[in-house]
Amino acid sequence: MSMSQEDVQNEVAKAQQLQQQLQMVMQQKQQLEERTEELEMALDELERIEDDTVVFQEVGDILVKVEDNQEMKEELEEEKESADVRLKSLKSKEEKLQDQFKELQQKLSQQMGAMQQGSPGGE
Repeated sequence: MSMSQEDVQNEVAKAQQLQQQLQMVMQQKQQLEERTEELEMALDELERIEDDTVVFQEVGDILVKVEDNQEMKEELEEEKESADVRLKSLKSKEEKLQDQFKELQQKLSQQMGAMQQGSPGGE
């Protein structure tokens, strides 16, 4: 099946759009992975300290004393669970976009090869 030049241009535009979406998802995934690591480090630190140790939380540009270390730990655990779910979703979306992009690249590569061999374009 031969594609017209306009069809090829449309497919190239789709590939560029997929690539942009993929880059955005990868960036979001990286940021979320970094946040997850920060949460894990904070939770590890809270596990190592005594319950009566004074803990501070960063709020904007200031540090605020945490009144209940256990409550802080629970909040961080909830945030980490939420981040893990979101991360799993982003990984799935990334894989789907990568598959779509590869499929489109192969289709375009085959079509470009056929066009270079002198196959007439469809109209």
